[in-house]
Amino acid sequence: MSKKFYRIFLAVLVFLGLGIVLLLTLESLKPEKTKQKPQKATRYVNAEKIVYKDYDAEIIASGRVMAIEQVNLSSEVQGKVFTGDVPLKKGAAFRKGQVLARIINEEVTYNLKSQKSRFLMSLANVLADLKLDFPDAYDEWQNFFNAVNVDDDLPALPEINNKQLKIFLSSRNVLGDYYSIKSFEERVDKHTIIAPFSGNFTQVNMQEGSVINPGAVIGTIINTSTYEVEVPVEKNEVKWLKKGQAVNVVPEERTADTLVGTIVRIAQFKDPQTQSIPVYVKIPSKAGQVYEGDYYSCLFKDIKVKNSMELPRSAVFNHNEIFLVQNSRLKKAAVNIVKINEKTLFFNGLKEGEFIVNEALLNANENMQVKIIDQAEKKQR
Repeated sequence: MSKKFYRIFLAVLVFLGLGIVLLLTLESLKPEKTKQKPQKATRYVNAEKIVYKDYDAEIIASGRVMAIEQVNLSSEVQGKVFTGDVPLKKGAAFRKGQVLARIINEEVTYNLKSQKSRFLMSLANVLADLKLDFPDAYDEWQNFFNAVNVDDDLPALPEINNKQLKIFLSSRNVLGDYYSIKSFEERVDKHTIIAPFSGNFTQVNMQEGSVINPGAVIGTIINTSTYEVEVPVEKNEVKWLKKGQAVNVVPEERTADTLVGTIVRIAQFKDPQTQSIPVYVKIPSKAGQVYEGDYYSCLFKDIKVKNSMELPRSAVFNHNEIFLVQNSRLKKAAVNIVKINEKTLFFNGLKEGEFIVNEALLNANENMQVKIIDQAEKKQR
Protein backbone atom coordinates (compact mmCIF):
# COMPACT_ATOMS: atom_id res chain seq x y z
CA MET A 1 0.00 0.00 0.00
CA SER A 2 1.04 3.67 -0.63
CA LYS A 3 2.06 6.13 2.01
CA LYS A 4 -0.93 8.30 1.05
CA PHE A 5 -3.38 5.57 2.19
CA TYR A 6 -1.73 5.25 5.61
CA ARG A 7 -1.95 8.97 6.15
CA ILE A 8 -5.70 9.01 5.39
CA PHE A 9 -6.35 6.03 7.74
CA LEU A 10 -4.49 7.67 10.63
CA ALA A 11 -6.38 10.92 10.09
CA VAL A 12 -9.72 9.12 10.37
CA LEU A 13 -8.68 7.40 13.61
CA VAL A 14 -7.60 10.72 15.10
CA PHE A 15 -10.93 12.39 14.27
CA LEU A 16 -12.89 9.45 15.79
CA GLY A 17 -10.89 9.59 18.99
CA LEU A 18 -11.36 13.34 19.31
CA GLY A 19 -15.12 12.89 18.79
CA ILE A 20 -15.39 10.29 21.56
CA VAL A 21 -13.41 12.47 23.97
CA LEU A 22 -15.66 15.44 23.17
CA LEU A 23 -18.86 13.43 23.80
CA LEU A 24 -17.59 12.14 27.14
CA THR A 25 -16.66 15.68 28.18
CA LEU A 26 -20.08 17.07 27.31
CA GLU A 27 -21.82 14.20 29.14
CA SER A 28 -19.86 14.88 32.28
CA LEU A 29 -20.93 18.51 32.22
CA LYS A 30 -24.68 17.62 32.50
CA PRO A 31 -26.21 18.08 36.03
CA GLU A 32 -26.85 14.80 37.89
CA LYS A 33 -30.52 13.81 38.38
CA THR A 34 -31.65 13.54 42.00
CA LYS A 35 -32.68 9.98 42.86
CA GLN A 36 -36.12 9.93 44.56
CA LYS A 37 -36.81 7.33 47.25
CA PRO A 38 -39.90 5.18 46.52
CA GLN A 39 -42.84 6.23 48.71
CA LYS A 40 -44.74 3.56 50.58
CA ALA A 41 -48.53 3.60 50.06
CA THR A 42 -50.55 4.24 53.22
CA ARG A 43 -52.81 1.32 54.17
CA TYR A 44 -56.33 2.07 55.31
CA VAL A 45 -58.06 -0.08 57.95
CA ASN A 46 -61.45 -0.24 59.62
CA ALA A 47 -61.19 0.31 63.35
CA GLU A 48 -63.41 1.42 66.19
CA LYS A 49 -62.97 2.67 69.72
CA ILE A 50 -63.23 0.04 72.47
CA VAL A 51 -66.35 0.66 74.57
CA TYR A 52 -67.70 -1.96 76.96
CA LYS A 53 -71.42 -2.43 77.68
CA ASP A 54 -74.03 -5.12 78.43
CA TYR A 55 -75.59 -7.19 75.65
CA ASP A 56 -78.57 -9.53 75.17
CA ALA A 57 -77.16 -12.55 73.35
CA GLU A 58 -78.48 -15.91 72.16
CA ILE A 59 -77.31 -19.43 71.35
CA ILE A 60 -78.66 -21.47 68.43
CA ALA A 61 -78.30 -25.25 68.20
CA SER A 62 -80.12 -27.92 66.19
CA GLY A 63 -81.05 -31.46 67.15
CA ARG A 64 -83.37 -34.40 66.59
CA VAL A 65 -86.72 -34.94 68.28
CA MET A 66 -86.90 -38.01 70.53
CA ALA A 67 -89.70 -39.52 72.57
CA ILE A 68 -89.15 -39.04 76.30
CA GLU A 69 -90.56 -42.50 77.04
CA GLN A 70 -89.52 -45.44 74.89
CA VAL A 71 -90.23 -48.95 76.16
CA ASN A 72 -89.27 -52.38 74.90
CA LEU A 73 -92.16 -54.80 75.49
CA SER A 74 -90.49 -57.95 76.79
CA SER A 75 -92.35 -61.12 77.66
CA GLU A 76 -91.93 -62.56 81.16
CA VAL A 77 -93.79 -65.77 80.30
CA GLN A 78 -93.97 -68.39 77.57
CA GLY A 79 -96.82 -68.86 75.14
CA LYS A 80 -98.34 -67.79 71.84
CA VAL A 81 -98.62 -64.08 70.98
CA PHE A 82 -102.05 -62.73 70.05
CA THR A 83 -103.30 -59.26 69.21
CA GLY A 84 -104.88 -57.17 71.95
CA ASP A 85 -107.11 -54.13 71.49
CA VAL A 86 -104.96 -52.68 68.68
CA PRO A 87 -103.19 -54.28 65.69
CA LEU A 88 -99.76 -55.63 66.50
CA LYS A 89 -98.23 -53.60 63.69
CA LYS A 90 -95.53 -50.94 63.39
CA GLY A 91 -97.11 -47.49 63.48
CA ALA A 92 -100.28 -48.62 65.25
CA ALA A 93 -101.56 -46.08 67.79
CA PHE A 94 -102.96 -46.98 71.21
CA ARG A 95 -104.31 -45.36 74.35
CA LYS A 96 -103.20 -45.81 77.91
CA GLY A 97 -104.83 -48.88 79.51
CA GLN A 98 -105.53 -50.73 76.25
CA VAL A 99 -104.33 -54.31 75.80
CA LEU A 100 -101.34 -54.33 73.48
CA ALA A 101 -100.87 -58.09 73.29
CA ARG A 102 -101.95 -61.34 74.90
CA ILE A 103 -99.67 -64.29 75.49
CA ILE A 104 -101.83 -67.37 75.75
CA ASN A 105 -100.71 -70.57 77.44
CA GLU A 106 -103.69 -72.86 78.07
CA GLU A 107 -101.69 -75.18 80.28
CA VAL A 108 -101.01 -72.35 82.74
CA THR A 109 -104.67 -71.31 82.69
CA TYR A 110 -105.91 -74.81 83.45
CA ASN A 111 -103.31 -75.24 86.16
CA LEU A 112 -104.56 -72.08 87.91
CA LYS A 113 -108.16 -73.23 87.73
CA SER A 114 -107.12 -76.58 89.20
CA GLN A 115 -105.44 -74.83 92.14
CA LYS A 116 -108.54 -72.76 92.80
CA SER A 117 -110.76 -75.87 92.74
CA ARG A 118 -108.56 -77.57 95.34
CA PHE A 119 -108.63 -74.42 97.43
CA LEU A 120 -112.45 -74.42 97.38
CA MET A 121 -112.41 -78.04 98.57
CA SER A 122 -110.10 -77.14 101.48
CA LEU A 123 -112.33 -74.21 102.42
CA ALA A 124 -115.43 -76.41 102.40
CA ASN A 125 -113.80 -78.79 104.89
CA VAL A 126 -112.68 -75.88 107.09
CA LEU A 127 -116.10 -74.22 107.21
CA ALA A 128 -117.64 -77.08 109.18
CA ASP A 129 -115.03 -76.71 111.94
CA LEU A 130 -115.31 -72.91 111.87
CA LYS A 131 -119.03 -73.13 112.58
CA LEU A 132 -118.36 -75.09 115.77
CA ASP A 133 -115.10 -73.52 117.04
CA PHE A 134 -115.32 -69.92 115.70
CA PRO A 135 -119.01 -69.15 115.13
CA ASP A 136 -118.34 -65.37 115.06
CA ALA A 137 -116.14 -65.74 111.98
CA TYR A 138 -118.27 -68.36 110.19
CA ASP A 139 -120.54 -65.98 108.20
CA GLU A 140 -117.63 -63.90 106.95
CA TRP A 141 -115.71 -66.95 105.72
CA GLN A 142 -118.88 -68.42 104.23
CA ASN A 143 -119.31 -65.26 102.17
CA PHE A 144 -115.64 -65.49 101.10
CA PHE A 145 -116.20 -69.10 100.00
CA ASN A 146 -119.22 -68.09 97.93
CA ALA A 147 -117.23 -65.26 96.26
CA VAL A 148 -114.47 -67.54 95.00
CA ASN A 149 -114.79 -68.24 91.26
CA VAL A 150 -112.29 -70.35 89.34
CA ASP A 151 -112.53 -67.99 86.35
CA ASP A 152 -111.81 -64.84 88.37
CA ASP A 153 -109.06 -63.63 90.68
CA LEU A 154 -109.41 -64.61 94.32
CA PRO A 155 -111.15 -61.97 96.46
CA ALA A 156 -109.40 -60.45 99.44
CA LEU A 157 -109.15 -62.60 102.55
CA PRO A 158 -111.44 -61.76 105.47
CA GLU A 159 -109.66 -59.82 108.20
CA ILE A 160 -108.27 -62.14 110.89
CA ASN A 161 -108.12 -60.50 114.34
CA ASN A 162 -108.39 -63.70 116.42
CA LYS A 163 -105.00 -65.24 117.12
CA GLN A 164 -106.46 -68.68 117.64
CA LEU A 165 -108.37 -68.44 114.34
CA LYS A 166 -105.15 -67.51 112.58
CA ILE A 167 -103.37 -70.54 114.03
CA PHE A 168 -106.29 -72.75 113.02
CA LEU A 169 -106.34 -71.51 109.39
CA SER A 170 -102.56 -71.82 109.10
CA SER A 171 -102.63 -75.39 110.40
CA ARG A 172 -105.17 -76.28 107.70
CA ASN A 173 -102.85 -74.57 105.10
CA VAL A 174 -105.67 -72.20 104.05
CA LEU A 175 -103.41 -69.13 104.16
CA GLY A 176 -100.55 -70.89 102.39
CA ASP A 177 -102.78 -72.09 99.56
CA TYR A 178 -104.36 -68.64 99.20
CA TYR A 179 -101.04 -66.79 98.76
CA SER A 180 -99.72 -69.49 96.47
CA ILE A 181 -102.70 -68.96 94.15
CA LYS A 182 -102.31 -65.15 94.33
CA SER A 183 -98.69 -65.57 93.26
CA PHE A 184 -99.80 -67.75 90.34
CA GLU A 185 -102.39 -65.12 89.39
CA GLU A 186 -99.62 -62.54 89.16
CA ARG A 187 -97.82 -64.77 86.69
CA VAL A 188 -100.96 -65.22 84.66
CA ASP A 189 -101.53 -61.43 84.61
CA LYS A 190 -98.20 -61.12 82.85
CA HIS A 191 -99.77 -62.88 79.89
CA THR A 192 -101.69 -59.67 79.21
CA ILE A 193 -99.60 -56.61 78.28
CA ILE A 194 -101.30 -53.29 79.06
CA ALA A 195 -100.27 -49.95 77.54
CA PRO A 196 -98.57 -47.82 80.24
CA PHE A 197 -99.22 -44.63 78.23
CA SER A 198 -100.73 -43.42 74.96
CA GLY A 199 -98.43 -43.78 71.99
CA ASN A 200 -97.33 -45.74 68.94
CA PHE A 201 -95.55 -48.93 68.01
CA THR A 202 -92.19 -48.01 66.46
CA GLN A 203 -91.02 -51.60 66.08
CA VAL A 204 -92.77 -55.00 66.12
CA ASN A 205 -90.68 -58.16 66.35
CA MET A 206 -93.40 -60.79 66.88
CA GLN A 207 -96.40 -61.52 64.69
CA GLU A 208 -99.69 -62.95 65.92
CA GLY A 209 -99.41 -66.69 66.52
CA SER A 210 -95.66 -66.62 67.18
CA VAL A 211 -94.37 -68.63 70.13
CA ILE A 212 -92.48 -66.44 72.55
CA ASN A 213 -90.11 -67.28 75.40
CA PRO A 214 -89.41 -65.27 78.57
CA GLY A 215 -87.12 -62.33 77.84
CA ALA A 216 -88.00 -62.04 74.15
CA VAL A 217 -88.95 -58.53 72.90
CA ILE A 218 -92.37 -58.25 71.29
CA GLY A 219 -91.83 -54.70 70.08
CA THR A 220 -90.96 -51.10 70.98
CA ILE A 221 -93.44 -48.37 71.89
CA ILE A 222 -93.07 -44.61 72.46
CA ASN A 223 -95.09 -42.05 74.34
CA THR A 224 -96.39 -39.48 71.84
CA SER A 225 -97.67 -36.98 74.40
CA THR A 226 -94.30 -35.37 75.14
CA TYR A 227 -91.03 -35.14 73.25
CA GLU A 228 -87.58 -33.70 73.79
CA VAL A 229 -84.89 -32.37 71.48
CA GLU A 230 -81.25 -33.29 72.07
CA VAL A 231 -79.00 -30.47 70.88
CA PRO A 232 -75.19 -30.24 71.02
CA VAL A 233 -73.86 -27.10 72.69
CA GLU A 234 -70.21 -26.06 72.76
CA LYS A 235 -68.47 -26.59 76.08
CA ASN A 236 -67.76 -22.88 76.58
CA GLU A 237 -71.43 -22.02 75.84
CA VAL A 238 -73.07 -24.38 78.35
CA LYS A 239 -72.30 -21.99 81.21
CA TRP A 240 -74.98 -19.64 79.84
CA LEU A 241 -77.73 -22.29 80.14
CA LYS A 242 -79.63 -23.63 83.15
CA LYS A 243 -82.33 -26.18 83.89
CA GLY A 244 -85.86 -24.77 83.56
CA GLN A 245 -84.83 -22.08 81.07
CA ALA A 246 -87.39 -21.35 78.33
CA VAL A 247 -86.36 -22.11 74.74
CA ASN A 248 -87.90 -21.19 71.38
CA VAL A 249 -88.03 -24.35 69.27
CA VAL A 250 -88.36 -23.84 65.51
CA PRO A 251 -88.81 -26.61 62.90
CA GLU A 252 -86.06 -26.57 60.29
CA GLU A 253 -88.53 -26.71 57.41
CA ARG A 254 -90.21 -23.55 58.80
CA THR A 255 -93.68 -24.86 57.92
CA ALA A 256 -94.95 -25.26 61.49
CA ASP A 257 -95.40 -22.93 64.43
CA THR A 258 -92.63 -22.06 66.82
CA LEU A 259 -92.93 -24.02 70.06
CA VAL A 260 -91.84 -22.98 73.54
CA GLY A 261 -89.76 -25.66 75.23
CA THR A 262 -87.92 -26.00 78.53
CA ILE A 263 -84.42 -27.22 79.35
CA VAL A 264 -84.92 -30.39 81.39
CA ARG A 265 -81.37 -31.79 81.47
CA ILE A 266 -77.82 -30.68 80.80
CA ALA A 267 -75.41 -33.60 80.45
CA GLN A 268 -72.28 -33.77 82.57
CA PHE A 269 -70.24 -35.40 79.80
CA LYS A 270 -68.97 -34.59 76.32
CA ASP A 271 -70.31 -36.45 73.29
CA PRO A 272 -67.26 -38.11 71.66
CA GLN A 273 -68.71 -37.69 68.17
CA THR A 274 -69.66 -34.00 68.31
CA GLN A 275 -67.19 -32.98 71.05
CA SER A 276 -70.00 -30.95 72.60
CA ILE A 277 -72.31 -31.15 75.62
CA PRO A 278 -75.81 -32.63 75.01
CA VAL A 279 -78.64 -30.38 76.21
CA TYR A 280 -82.19 -31.77 76.36
CA VAL A 281 -85.18 -29.52 75.69
CA LYS A 282 -88.69 -30.77 76.46
CA ILE A 283 -91.32 -29.67 73.94
CA PRO A 284 -95.11 -30.09 73.89
CA SER A 285 -96.68 -32.45 71.38
CA LYS A 286 -99.06 -31.09 68.77
CA ALA A 287 -101.07 -33.58 66.73
CA GLY A 288 -99.75 -33.75 63.20
CA GLN A 289 -96.89 -31.34 63.92
CA VAL A 290 -94.23 -33.03 66.06
CA TYR A 291 -92.83 -36.41 65.09
CA GLU A 292 -89.93 -38.41 66.41
CA GLY A 293 -86.99 -37.92 64.08
CA ASP A 294 -87.83 -34.31 63.18
CA TYR A 295 -85.03 -31.77 63.30
CA TYR A 296 -85.62 -28.55 65.24
CA SER A 297 -83.52 -25.50 65.95
CA CYS A 298 -83.44 -24.40 69.57
CA LEU A 299 -83.01 -20.69 70.24
CA PHE A 300 -81.70 -20.03 73.75
CA LYS A 301 -82.46 -16.37 74.51
CA ASP A 302 -82.25 -14.02 77.50
CA ILE A 303 -78.48 -14.51 77.79
CA LYS A 304 -76.90 -11.51 79.49
CA VAL A 305 -73.31 -10.75 78.44
CA LYS A 306 -71.99 -8.01 80.72
CA ASN A 307 -69.10 -5.52 80.39
CA SER A 308 -67.91 -6.61 76.95
CA MET A 309 -67.71 -5.55 73.31
CA GLU A 310 -68.84 -7.32 70.13
CA LEU A 311 -66.34 -7.92 67.32
CA PRO A 312 -66.42 -9.90 64.04
CA ARG A 313 -64.74 -13.28 64.47
CA SER A 314 -62.73 -12.64 61.29
CA ALA A 315 -60.84 -9.86 63.10
CA VAL A 316 -59.36 -12.35 65.60
CA PHE A 317 -56.37 -14.52 64.75
CA ASN A 318 -54.27 -17.04 66.67
CA HIS A 319 -57.32 -17.87 68.82
CA ASN A 320 -57.37 -14.60 70.81
CA GLU A 321 -55.13 -12.00 69.17
CA ILE A 322 -56.22 -8.75 67.49
CA PHE A 323 -54.64 -5.60 66.05
CA LEU A 324 -54.80 -2.25 67.79
CA VAL A 325 -54.00 1.04 66.06
CA GLN A 326 -51.55 3.08 68.15
CA ASN A 327 -49.79 6.14 66.74
CA SER A 328 -50.88 5.13 63.21
CA ARG A 329 -49.19 1.75 63.55
CA LEU A 330 -50.51 -1.76 64.12
CA LYS A 331 -49.90 -3.42 67.45
CA LYS A 332 -50.83 -6.97 68.45
CA ALA A 333 -52.78 -7.58 71.66
CA ALA A 334 -54.55 -10.50 73.33
CA VAL A 335 -58.22 -10.31 74.33
CA ASN A 336 -60.32 -12.23 76.83
CA ILE A 337 -63.08 -13.94 74.84
CA VAL A 338 -66.32 -13.99 76.83
CA LYS A 339 -68.73 -15.59 74.34
CA ILE A 340 -68.52 -16.81 70.73
CA ASN A 341 -71.41 -16.46 68.28
CA GLU A 342 -71.73 -17.76 64.74
CA LYS A 343 -70.13 -14.68 63.12
CA THR A 344 -69.15 -12.46 66.04
CA LEU A 345 -67.74 -12.74 69.54
CA PHE A 346 -67.80 -10.77 72.78
CA PHE A 347 -64.53 -9.83 74.46
CA ASN A 348 -62.98 -7.72 77.19
CA GLY A 349 -59.55 -7.39 78.78
CA LEU A 350 -58.34 -4.34 76.85
CA LYS A 351 -58.35 -0.69 77.89
CA GLU A 352 -61.40 1.32 76.82
CA GLY A 353 -60.68 4.11 74.37
CA GLU A 354 -58.13 2.13 72.34
CA PHE A 355 -58.83 1.64 68.64
CA ILE A 356 -59.29 -1.98 67.63
CA VAL A 357 -59.24 -3.24 64.03
CA ASN A 358 -62.62 -4.81 63.28
CA GLU A 359 -61.80 -6.57 60.02
CA ALA A 360 -59.50 -9.31 58.78
CA LEU A 361 -56.15 -7.95 57.58
CA LEU A 362 -54.17 -9.88 54.98
CA ASN A 363 -50.37 -9.60 54.86
CA ALA A 364 -50.39 -7.32 57.88
CA ASN A 365 -47.71 -7.23 60.54
CA GLU A 366 -46.95 -5.41 63.73
CA ASN A 367 -45.66 -1.80 63.38
CA MET A 368 -47.13 -1.49 59.88
CA GLN A 369 -48.15 2.12 59.23
CA VAL A 370 -51.91 2.46 58.75
CA LYS A 371 -54.65 5.02 58.72
CA ILE A 372 -58.11 4.51 60.18
CA ILE A 373 -60.99 4.95 57.76
CA ASP A 374 -63.50 7.32 59.32
CA GLN A 375 -67.15 7.45 58.36
CA ALA A 376 -66.71 10.41 55.99
CA GLU A 377 -63.95 8.64 54.10
CA LYS A 378 -66.03 5.47 53.90
CA LYS A 379 -68.78 7.36 52.15
CA GLN A 380 -66.34 8.86 49.65
CA ARG A 381 -64.55 5.57 48.91
